Amino acid sequence: MCAVRTTTRAMRPKPILLLTGESPGHRQADDWRDAVAPFWDFTIRKEDLSDFRGQSRVRHLGTAIVCSARASGLRFVRERGLVARMGVDHIVAHMRVSGQSRVAVSGREQDCAPGDICLFDLSRPLSAASTDYEAITVVLPRPLFGVRQSALDTLHGAVIRGATPFGRMLTDHLRSLSTHATGFSEPEAAAAAEATAALLGVAALGLPQEDGGVQPLERAPLLVAIRRFIEAELASTDLTAEAIGQRFGVSRSALYRLFVPLGGVSGYIRQRRLARAYRDLAAGDGRFARISDVAYRWRFESPAHFTQAFRAEFGCAPRDVRAQVAIEPGKSSGTEPAAPSETWTDFYDWVLKLAA
Repeated sequence: MCAVRTTTRAMRPKPILLLTGESPGHRQADDWRDAVAPFWDFTIRKEDLSDFRGQSRVRHLGTAIVCSARASGLRFVRERGLVARMGVDHIVAHMRVSGQSRVAVSGREQDCAPGDICLFDLSRPLSAASTDYEAITVVLPRPLFGVRQSALDTLHGAVIRGATPFGRMLTDHLRSLSTHATGFSEPEAAAAAEATAALLGVAALGLPQEDGGVQPLERAPLLVAIRRFIEAELASTDLTAEAIGQRFGVSRSALYRLFVPLGGVSGYIRQRRLARAYRDLAAGDGRFARISDVAYRWRFESPAHFTQAFRAEFGCAPRDVRAQVAIEPGKSSGTEPAAPSETWTDFYDWVLKLAA
């Protein structure tokens, strides 16, 4: 069954969040689970739980979030359900200071060693297994990358190697950002975030794509515009590949090539509609939503077809999501993760509301 995590608190102006602890074990593991809830579900081997350690320092820069952390070995998973209930497409740059990890995305695996920077797209699932580690992580809203942002669509899970000259410069930059971020003024923080996105965007353009090529820079604005159009028109019955092609003056074959990294035009539209449906069902009033109403709202031909597509995407039925929302406060279904503490719920809100 899917696990649903919701939040209704408004973000308060706390620029720094800290997670510290002297004694390893179950309590630190629970605190760590709350701290990483916006990004991951994770598992620790039972035999390692009594020695688990996790510490984190998170800073909000307005248009970016910077986190320095260290933790014991574990396995992270970002399932489709977690992706859907967050509904964000921020870009994450995760730089290893120490420790090894192996990242799995769509059947492809990449190793990330000390000094390497792994790129994640929070709109897509992945998993990673890690040894004990220390890392610096930066979360950046996609619009901050400007015309370079669509180059990131094919680079989810890609690694910028720290052994390269540009990679070494990037690691130096991220270390410096983490060290000095607390003292930035608001304009300085905005400039630092923009500089980080510019550097990562240039590095991403130079990485090999799945087909061995590099996505041309001039294609980025068109894909961004089409994705925004799709997002605004998801509830329309007229949202088709033909209509999009006519709206933007793009041939069917050119439109197909643009959306190959995103699973094709029709696949991308279906995935975005399913994500919207998930958020409707997982909202605070989701227990009152009829599954048939949600299905037709997001233009599925029947509730049965919607349920089939929903289960294929998220591994559970729509009624499972709605049922968990109906659980009374203070009670647990046995599968729902512990709710984040008040402090780390602020972090959850930071991620949800981060914007360029």
